[in-house]
Amino acid sequence: MRPCLFSIFPALFLAAVSLAEEVPKPILFPNDAGVLKVTDFGAIPDDNKDDTGAIQEALDQYPSGNRIIYLPPGKYLVRNTLKWPGTSSANNQKRTILQGAGEGLSTLHLPENTRGFSDEKPKALIWTGSKPAQRFRNAVRDLTIEIGKNNRNAIGLQFNASNQGCIRNVTIRAEKDAGKIGLDLGHADEIGPLLVRNLTVEGFEIGISTKWPVNSNTFEHVRLINQRRFGWWNYHQMIFVRGLVSENGCTTLYNEKNSWGTVTLLDSHIHAPHPNHNQTAILNERQLYLRNIEIFSYRKPVDNSDKGRDKGDIEKEGVVAMDTSHKNVAGMFRKKNDGTFPSIGEVALLPVKETPEVPRGDLAKDWANLVTFGADPTGKVDASSALQKAIDSGKKTIYLPADANFRFDGEVLIRGPVQRLIGLEGRFTAEGTPVWKLVDGKHPGGLPDAPVVVIERMTHRYGGLPLLIRQESKRTLVVSSTVGFNVEGHGTGDLFLDDFCGHLDRVAPGQSAWCRQLNSERKGVKCRNAGGKLWILGLKTESLGTLIETTGGGHTEVNGVFLYSNSGWEESVPAFVIKDSTAAIFGINERNFNRSPVSFWVSETQAGETKELRERPWVYLSK
Repeated sequence: MRPCLFSIFPALFLAAVSLAEEVPKPILFPNDAGVLKVTDFGAIPDDNKDDTGAIQEALDQYPSGNRIIYLPPGKYLVRNTLKWPGTSSANNQKRTILQGAGEGLSTLHLPENTRGFSDEKPKALIWTGSKPAQRFRNAVRDLTIEIGKNNRNAIGLQFNASNQGCIRNVTIRAEKDAGKIGLDLGHADEIGPLLVRNLTVEGFEIGISTKWPVNSNTFEHVRLINQRRFGWWNYHQMIFVRGLVSENGCTTLYNEKNSWGTVTLLDSHIHAPHPNHNQTAILNERQLYLRNIEIFSYRKPVDNSDKGRDKGDIEKEGVVAMDTSHKNVAGMFRKKNDGTFPSIGEVALLPVKETPEVPRGDLAKDWANLVTFGADPTGKVDASSALQKAIDSGKKTIYLPADANFRFDGEVLIRGPVQRLIGLEGRFTAEGTPVWKLVDGKHPGGLPDAPVVVIERMTHRYGGLPLLIRQESKRTLVVSSTVGFNVEGHGTGDLFLDDFCGHLDRVAPGQSAWCRQLNSERKGVKCRNAGGKLWILGLKTESLGTLIETTGGGHTEVNGVFLYSNSGWEESVPAFVIKDSTAAIFGINERNFNRSPVSFWVSETQAGETKELRERPWVYLSK
């Protein structure tokens, strides 16, 4: 009896499967939140009439304006491409969020045999922008995209985001024999970094397409079903993936040759619904790292067919505990010195926690607008005292409406029952040295503390000062889909950073942090682990400076690194610093086009002895 995903990765499987099975309550927003409803522009769900013009008008209302374009529950017919507004200049096609009421509740439907979607040239139902890499903060959330019959060359979603942007809780589905590509992340160069989480692609010739050599794409909990040619086709791109579930008769993942394409794949399950003796599950012609992968019912689980490199095919179905197509594995203090890849038992791996969520609650009872507590929406007056009043009011969610720009200069204590500070995609300005502190037991009315606090969906003004968040608590802190925050750990509570453009300044001793799609671009040290446990899926950095510094007995694990070193490098600056600590770094990638790449990769010190690594490894294991 062969093992199955329920026994090996039960939580992972259920998280992916539940996307299709659960019917969530509608996601709603307050009327004064600055959210644009497509129904206010003439779109009428479930009336079997074309809604393309009305939805496009809503998208065009505030181009690149940090606005949520909201689809109330129902099915909307779309007969032409919905486009993010503006030209391909750096100031357009960004800061736009298409938001449904829930996956399975809000649906964009392309009717069968729609003109233009069956032609030879592929055509997208949704298109969010072209290069250059300026498509900041674009997102598609909580909806379903459907492609009807006889639309063979339809593309469900051509998505582009830079630095911070995401696809969350989305299903892209095509009728039998319809659809060219479900999710297209290869229609333009310079796509990413971005986060895709909780995505189902059903049908299509190709489920997901990722292409071109910058800027990396991070995925977690992706389900691919019934593709006709490839479940996933990668060319040139760096993809960092955890929790892929594939049910396909075709090849699930093709990493194409003659490219820089690299794949880091963790905790996944791949099977053919019926035994397929003609197909390979993973066809890899470039660089591949696998860990905890179940593969069944294919002719060959993994074919590393890049002939000029280490071949090492995987012939036997079952669980791939750990494997890499290329053996450039380094470790200066490891017991093994023969260059061979260690078994999974010899690699110190960190346990992974899923990012917690908090209930949205009742809008009338639980939500409060920051403006009602005296905050100046024009940003002329510091809103810190108003935010403190809102937090201390006993409300569970404090929201910052999108049509405001608040200024924060002072200290705010996050305490009591508040469990969410949500920006509704709006901006803030930080002046002076503002700090938000997550603390325990300091509510003036003695109200109990919420166990989890989420800060999400907001950004500072471009080029402005960062706002510091200090985690001084035993509670859990989540910072999600934000730009302009620095986070410091000083307590013992867990930290989660998702779709985060900013800096992790400290993980404290005894503290654990989990990061998905972490983008850090400042000069100097990007992340500091000062004795805690730090786990990362997808790290992208720019500018000269150490990526991660691990000290004080800390333990760091990184799954997928992209270092864009075009600003040049200095021989005295190590990319990674390890001092009397442990680090495991998998899938290290660099792109450099100015002939000044990284020249100093690792400085590791153990018990007073320091060693240096000057050549780039694909995998680095300390101790």
